[in-house]
Amino acid sequence: MNLQAVPDREALLEQLRRANQFTWLWITVHVIGIIALAALIRWDQVVFAPIVSVTACLVVLGPFAMELAQTWGQKKKRIEDIKETTRFGELDKYKLQTLYRETLQRLKLPDERLPVYVTSDKSLSAGAMRLGRIFGGLNGIYLHRQVLHKLRGDEVQAVMGHELGHYYRFNLAGEQFRLLTLILGALVGIFAVQWTHTVGYLGFIIVSVISSAFWFVSGIGRIKHSRAIEYLCDDLGSQVNGIEASISGLLKVGLDAEMRFLIQLEVMALNAGNELLTPSDMAAAVEKAIPYGHAAEPELFESVTRELKQRSQANRSASVSGFIKYVWESDDDGDDLKEQLEQQAKLINKIDRLEWESILDDPSDIRLNQRQVEGLVQLILASPEKSLFRILGDGDGIHPATSMRILYLWKNRNSPAELVV
Repeated sequence: MNLQAVPDREALLEQLRRANQFTWLWITVHVIGIIALAALIRWDQVVFAPIVSVTACLVVLGPFAMELAQTWGQKKKRIEDIKETTRFGELDKYKLQTLYRETLQRLKLPDERLPVYVTSDKSLSAGAMRLGRIFGGLNGIYLHRQVLHKLRGDEVQAVMGHELGHYYRFNLAGEQFRLLTLILGALVGIFAVQWTHTVGYLGFIIVSVISSAFWFVSGIGRIKHSRAIEYLCDDLGSQVNGIEASISGLLKVGLDAEMRFLIQLEVMALNAGNELLTPSDMAAAVEKAIPYGHAAEPELFESVTRELKQRSQANRSASVSGFIKYVWESDDDGDDLKEQLEQQAKLINKIDRLEWESILDDPSDIRLNQRQVEGLVQLILASPEKSLFRILGDGDGIHPATSMRILYLWKNRNSPAELVV
């Protein structure tokens, strides 16, 4: 691998500009589709059989509705509504508000009183949601509480900058017209039911398949440009305090994911034969046992073990019907669990991990300076076949691998900082 394989900022900005030039074509296609389907649908059948039509609409719009429901239902609080006594490591609500205002100022973004939520999620992640006026109550930046416990203030600002990039700067213009997609999807569902002349379970299956196809086609553009957007959002986040803070944060996120993955894999391997614990029980136990903030691995594993024992005892003392349910789920999920665990263990053992901690003065304190960032980049370039973390799927269809994100920030660190599409 060499830096020539890493994208340039201007090339990514141009990619997004070209994509947004076709927004009016995207709108035109949707409007034509809506008009055509509205003309083809037998509205008299909709009136006389409303349940079938409504069900078809719900099936097609279900994925979007589930996303809204999950966001709406998750435990979260706006920063200003957090209790005075609540602390997140070294941070409190006032420090967070200050960090956010500084981030807006340094990135020259408008202060539109955008809600910033802190969620109860224990994963080291964050998100942004911009759904327009219709679903505007969910718009905002979502910071997982664990981020505030495990990252320093400058690293939290890099995360804020990244999410503000998603909200203000780097998105497909067609996303602003999401209502057209929802209307088109609802009409597709109604037309599918009438066209196939099927109801009941078979009709549900057919509409479900059509729904999956519809959302796949609708999301092609998002998937195609998602990595470019992620790179650019990383780029914007690094403009707040420099690439050192951004890269330190990326390493902490990856290290946390590695720790969670390996503990969960070990827990499942040790309890694969326990009929009172389903795989979902084990995953939930790991999630509940992980504390906010830092914890030594032995203490963490002991906490997970206690949680598993409590769940086993609760399942054992449950009613007869509850016990049968757990045994049934365990048998159903556990038929190939052992085989899956063995396959995952083999894949994990094949991962050649880059011992990047060697660049740190103190391996327990991930706080990179410019010299250490340069050393990390040289390690990655010298051993491109190695992984930064012992996890499966570092990088997916949307997010680039952590090593590529680091190389991108390094390569573009001295180029002009104008990040406008």
